[in-house]
Amino acid sequence: MSPALWWIAVTVPVFLVSVWMGIRTVRSLIRTTRASVVASVPLRERQILSLPGAGDYDLYVEGKALSRDFGGLDFALSDPRGATLPMRRLLLRTQSSSLSRVRLALRSFRVEVAGDVTLSATGIAPGQDPENRIVIARPFRAALVAHVLALVGLSIAAIGSLVGTILSAVFAGGAAPAP
Repeated sequence: MSPALWWIAVTVPVFLVSVWMGIRTVRSLIRTTRASVVASVPLRERQILSLPGAGDYDLYVEGKALSRDFGGLDFALSDPRGATLPMRRLLLRTQSSSLSRVRLALRSFRVEVAGDVTLSATGIAPGQDPENRIVIARPFRAALVAHVLALVGLSIAAIGSLVGTILSAVFAGGAAPAP
């Protein structure tokens, strides 16, 4: 077997496997994002949310892409006794988008026990989109980073094997002896 044909025999399966693994990684990322959601409620001035367990949570706003409805919002959380739960602003905001909707992480907080919390929102613009939502989710930044790094590596493998296949085919065609 010529070196060019051997190289093609290696690069084509690498390309196919890396594309297949890339698709599986994207599906896994979507599942991870969806599984992290604990509550999704309409944007209102005051509401009670039930949190399933102690631990860290992120507060997201979700609405139409390019919407300015969330510009002046501020949030406060309190436990059933009325004590304020501290919320931290996120320096690196996680954002996920579909064709028409965007979800943006704004705050992070921790609860010590499962149960109900009261979420208050101020700065809601009159006439804001009724489809706007507040989403509470478990943090998934580490999983997001792992998925992105896997996708970058798989993309490099797919592109490299595709280029290797094309170059091998070109050189195999040009390496034929003259009659």
